[in-house]
Amino acid sequence: MQVVIPSRRDIAKYFDLKTEIEGLVGEINGEFTRSGWVPVYYMFTNLERQELVAYYLTAEIAFITPLKDGMKLVAKEYCASNIEESGCRILSEFAGSAALFQKHAIMVNPHDIEGMATAIHKAYHMSQEEKKSHMAKLCQLVKKNNIFGWVYNFLEPAIEKNLSNFPVLSDFVPSSEKEFYEGL
Repeated sequence: MQVVIPSRRDIAKYFDLKTEIEGLVGEINGEFTRSGWVPVYYMFTNLERQELVAYYLTAEIAFITPLKDGMKLVAKEYCASNIEESGCRILSEFAGSAALFQKHAIMVNPHDIEGMATAIHKAYHMSQEEKKSHMAKLCQLVKKNNIFGWVYNFLEPAIEKNLSNFPVLSDFVPSSEKEFYEGL
């Protein structure tokens, strides 16, 4: 199942990528579809929270492979939703959460097609005990590294520094907006 959440529709590259993805899905489904089975079930839509959690709960493998990314909350949402701790996660080494989850997820380079195929094979054949062990550790990491921990880890280094050495925010604001910032 490939769920693509509509985003940045006004950017031509995103439209081109959507068109390319839909073409590839069409080619794959055209060649490999059998009676009663479609290899790629593709949806380009927003999902309600309950529906999204239902997909996370039923997904045996979460394949999250961004080429460039910030936090990649999908990786954390999948773990938080996997209450039976029975899933398996394949994660791009370029995902923002890769450093946090690298020991307990199957890590891949999305440019390495053979490596991704190997990771899918490994995830598919992973024992339930191994999945449970990895997912339990991933869930602990998600609970421990919540938004409060993220904010603390982000701000702590700045607080420990002598902030008088840092440029004043208003130095970066165009003069027409300086009055606004001076009032803050």
